[in-house]
Amino acid sequence: MATTFFSTEFIYLLTVYYTGALLVSVVVLLVTIKKNRFEGEYQLYSRILDSRTRLQNTDVFTKMAKESSLYLERFNLVDEPQEYYTIISLTDTIEFIYRIHKKEMIDKELWQRWEYHVKGMMTFQNLEKSGMQQKIFILLILLILWMHYDVKSL
Repeated sequence: MATTFFSTEFIYLLTVYYTGALLVSVVVLLVTIKKNRFEGEYQLYSRILDSRTRLQNTDVFTKMAKESSLYLERFNLVDEPQEYYTIISLTDTIEFIYRIHKKEMIDKELWQRWEYHVKGMMTFQNLEKSGMQQKIFILLILLILWMHYDVKSL
């Protein structure tokens, strides 16, 4: 009768243990890859928003935009082009913060401050005297609906 160094039960337990450890490692790796992808996406989007805002606030961009019928129509809703750029930047930032909130990547208290900020935007006097208020109001209502009622699509 041959004697084995390890019993069959011991080898079975080792196999189960290492298989379990491998599965846990794969799950952790997949979660880490997904998290890094989201963080990279948000960093890139944040840089794009920042670059666009800086670009739009240059005289050269404003001069070129005034040659566009689309931008002229938008500029007619506000006193000066920078007001339009500011409104668009604010709505983009709020949308960005909302996306981070939906992915649960932002502190709850910080999100509540942004939510309050969204509601406060509607008190801006320049929005009230321009035709932009209605368009911004519709966008903000949609965002607030998403925030409170978790509407999947509108």
